[in-house]
Order: sequence, then structure tokens, then C-alpha cells
Amino acid sequence: MKKQPVQVSPRELAKARYNSARVNLLLMLILTAVNIVLLFVNSGYMLLFSATVPYLIVAFSGMSNMIEGIVVSVCIAAIIVLVYFLCWIFSKKSYGWMIAALVLFSIDTVVLVAFYVFAGEFSGILDFVIHALVLYYLIIGTVSGVKLSRLPEEEETVEEEAVTEEE
Repeated sequence: MKKQPVQVSPRELAKARYNSARVNLLLMLILTAVNIVLLFVNSGYMLLFSATVPYLIVAFSGMSNMIEGIVVSVCIAAIIVLVYFLCWIFSKKSYGWMIAALVLFSIDTVVLVAFYVFAGEFSGILDFVIHALVLYYLIIGTVSGVKLSRLPEEEETVEEEAVTEEE
């Protein structure tokens, strides 16, 4: 018995891709927050699939013995994480917020590359690959958001129409 391919409308496909990008944005946001907590407890671990800039801001402030510097850097990192969170929340209604998340994470990727190049460290290839993966999802989400805004709303399904005809 041959399986019939499932017919998916362009709108459903774009919506699924957009929601996938939103889930990946939330996952990145959560792992970024976990990384900052792991940094504070001196765990020695750093999770991938997270933003680099907030982590580096807090990590470099930890080298200082001045509590004010640490507090300020934690606040800056928290603001960055909050902006990602706002992008996730508001991207449900407007793809413009997905574009904002894409721009922020693109900047984060440039900082990651610059950090490794200036440090002379090239063992972070997995970091680059994971950042590229997150960028891929955000790009797909942005493209799908644009498509969703341009596609017409789907009409009622055939099943709903059949029910109204029987009455």
C-alpha cells in the first residue's frame, strides 16, 4: 500500500516554519539565561545554542573585583536577554520582531567570530556551527513571516462547508 503525500497549503507550511523559528528563539533565550546562571555558580560549563554577548559581558565583569561593575554588566546582560524575550513574545503577532531577533543574533554572531579571531582561538568551530543553525532558523522564520503576511487567509475547510449544507 502506497502512502499518499500529505498536501500542505503554502500558508500552513509558512506558519509551521515560523512557529519553529519562534520555538528555537525561545530555546536560545532559555539556554542563554542558564549559561549566565552557570557562570555565576562557577560550573565551568557553557551550553551551546545560546547568545554569546550577554555571556561575555558577565564573564568579563567577573574578572573585576568591583561589585558595581559586576552589577552594571549583569544589568546590561539582563536587558539584552529581555530584548530577546520581547522579540519572542511579540513575534507571535508581528514578524517584525522576528527580524529584530535576527538582527540581534547576527550581531551576536559577529561578536562571537571576532572574539575567537582576536583571541587566536579556533577550537570553537562547534559554536560557529550552532550559531549558524540558530541564524538559519531565524532567517527561515523571517522569510516565513513575510510570506504569511502576503498570503491570503485560508477559506473555510470543505468539512465545515459540508456540515452547513446538511442543516
